[in-house]
Amino acid sequence: MVGGTAGAQVSVLLAAPLLTRLYTPEDFGALAVYAGILSLFSVIASLKYELAIPLPEDESNVVAITLLSLMLVVAITALSAGLIFFWGESLTALLQVSALSSYLWLLPVGIFFSGCYQVFSYWAIRLQEFPLLAQTNIKQQLSTIAVQLFCYKFGGVGLLFGQAFGQGVGVFTLARKIFLRNSWRKPPINKIKYVAWRYRNFPLFSTGGGLLNTAGMHVPPLLFAAMFGASSAGLYALANRVISIPMAVIGQAVGQVFLSNAAIDHREGRLSKLVLAAHKALTKIILPPVIFLILFGPLSFAMVFGEEWRLSGEVASWLALWMLVSFSTSPLSSVFAVIERQDLGLFMQAVLFVVRVLGILPGFYCQDFMVGVMTFSIFSIFGYLAYQYVAFLSLGLNLKDLLKGYRFAIPLVIFSLLVKISLGEYLSIYYVFPFGILAVIFYYRVMNGLNDD
Repeated sequence: MVGGTAGAQVSVLLAAPLLTRLYTPEDFGALAVYAGILSLFSVIASLKYELAIPLPEDESNVVAITLLSLMLVVAITALSAGLIFFWGESLTALLQVSALSSYLWLLPVGIFFSGCYQVFSYWAIRLQEFPLLAQTNIKQQLSTIAVQLFCYKFGGVGLLFGQAFGQGVGVFTLARKIFLRNSWRKPPINKIKYVAWRYRNFPLFSTGGGLLNTAGMHVPPLLFAAMFGASSAGLYALANRVISIPMAVIGQAVGQVFLSNAAIDHREGRLSKLVLAAHKALTKIILPPVIFLILFGPLSFAMVFGEEWRLSGEVASWLALWMLVSFSTSPLSSVFAVIERQDLGLFMQAVLFVVRVLGILPGFYCQDFMVGVMTFSIFSIFGYLAYQYVAFLSLGLNLKDLLKGYRFAIPLVIFSLLVKISLGEYLSIYYVFPFGILAVIFYYRVMNGLNDD
């Protein structure tokens, strides 16, 4: 699963230097706004009923949940089309991306395909078809990149076309795999009402939690666009895209594999041990990229993406701080669903969302984009730590168990920040990179050999 996802993300990383030279920060800002609105609709497309797909033992109930989820996807798609028809231009004017108004019709298309893909991907998780999921991830990324590269002559709309097209790729592959199963020969339509009530906590609590979680990720570029213009949103979007690669390669894969086993482990009383192991492992894995971005974010972005993106590297160096804690949160996001405490998960998602939005406000008060980025990152750290702490408590773990996973990370991050502040202008990636490679190899060998207990 990690290998397939890594292949998809490597293609994104390799294409990024080309895309940043074909498109401007303003173009990426429009893409960030489009992707943000798309994500906000997509996360509620099936009212989170798809989360229940891995849970029932009776597959006929799973088919009924799937039918219910797809009906809701169609309804949400129609609703989004109506909202965009009446208020689309006002929204793009508010977010200072008026060029996007002519292409908002792409949103309902993307919402439909994205919603269907979410439903079918949870079927694949239930069946543990991880190679198939990895293949579809690769197809989606390659298709997106291909369209964006070939359509650059159309301007920023090329990025939008690629994003919308990529949403649909993979849906039909997964659907064919699922619909050929015997359980679909006679779909249990009479069970739809039963499963809708049996798993009602998912739309009641997980929908709000999922919406808040997605809003926490995609509202920041919308706010940056509204406060500081599309260019600032584009700088943030590229930085966020780069730091999201390890989360997509490993964090998402670990989260999906975690979910496929979590229900069984919970029934057998092993879930807390699984959470501890995943949290510690993810923290160790993400630490070297975090330190690299703190020290060499601006330099590396200027080298790879072009000099006009140097400020985006500075943004990435600050976002790396909260990446450390958000990366290790990925498996915890499904804990509340597995233990059927969606109400608690919803509350913590609300807390996390409010904390992250408040983190941007100092930048607006000071009318300084970078101040907003710094405070946003710092506030996000405390928000994610609070989320993790409550998840640990719900499994009978304590604060000591949580902090144990960060005992090596915190001193190294603080030391890196001190080096950046005192020697930032003298740091050279050319001199330090070979030493850094050796240090990373040594780090992973030492971490692998340590006994955390």
